Amino acid sequence: MSERTITEVVAALIWDDDRFLVCQRPENKKRALLWEFAGGKVEAGETKKEALVRECREELAVTLDVGDEFMDVTHEYPDLTVHLTLFEARIRSGEPTLVEHHAMKWVRADECDPAAFCPADTVILERLKAFAGRCETHRFGAGTVRLLRSAAGEADTVVYLHEDFVSACHVRESIEREGVTADLAVIGGIDWDDALSPWPAPKVFRSGRDFGGHAGDHLDFLRNTVFPAVEEGKGYRRRAIAGYSLAGLFALWAACGSKDFSACASVSGSLWFEGFGDWLEKQAPSLDGVYLSVGDREKGTKNARMAKVEDETRRACRILGESGVPAVFELNAGGHFNDPEKRLARGIAVMLKGV
Repeated sequence: MSERTITEVVAALIWDDDRFLVCQRPENKKRALLWEFAGGKVEAGETKKEALVRECREELAVTLDVGDEFMDVTHEYPDLTVHLTLFEARIRSGEPTLVEHHAMKWVRADECDPAAFCPADTVILERLKAFAGRCETHRFGAGTVRLLRSAAGEADTVVYLHEDFVSACHVRESIEREGVTADLAVIGGIDWDDALSPWPAPKVFRSGRDFGGHAGDHLDFLRNTVFPAVEEGKGYRRRAIAGYSLAGLFALWAACGSKDFSACASVSGSLWFEGFGDWLEKQAPSLDGVYLSVGDREKGTKNARMAKVEDETRRACRILGESGVPAVFELNAGGHFNDPEKRLARGIAVMLKGV
């Protein structure tokens, strides 16, 4: 590469469920009508994230919440050399509007033709296809299950998750780095407070809603409708379940109260839920292994109900061990919202490697 000055450029990977936004360059600019990710140059005195917020406000009339760096790439064009940093982002306010670009569209990773994009973006598209591709979509009314297939080929294990699509993609990427082969069935489009709570309970936050207690109905839906559709022809030998927060409560409840799953990971699970520990005492689960974890700062919350989470999670681990179920408890650094994707991936990896 020549000794040309490198221009710092930022771009936004703006997600909407399993799709991301791409824009077509204007006809009167270089690389005319090629597709790209919205963004632009970093000006003097700006951080990269500040520049990205400004550029997307100017180009798309939206305000972004900018997340972590997805990747970066350096590319030498005939007229300039760019160091492009792509950040994951969500739209905080506004509706994408064609202010500068010729066109825009929401696309899925497997739909992108690299030849139609700016050359600097081709490496990014390869990474995106590995990150968010290999996906089968099953729709059930308002609900959606996306099966994220393993890069290692045919998997003998499927893990069910109640999670958003992008977070699940991060989890898949992490467990694959750990050498774990499994497909992830990602369930979306449900009311968590209703479908994932095992019985009715009062709301935990003043601005929230009471828990509906329809986990039984949701498990029946999974058993009778989702499992047959998702697993047909796959040859899975193991079906596991994992979840974070309220989904972690549902995961442990479903695994211990039915014969539908062989293993479970409840990560920062809402095991403070009234009556859960007493219910677990009365079960006779038969599982290959259970992983339980909680953040070491979670018990410090000012909410008296939720402050019981560490004690109740340790209690659950003890109950399971006394029932003959291999179970492990880990204390993670931080509060409830620290590194949820990494912690969930860790739970799945430990669960599948054998507790």
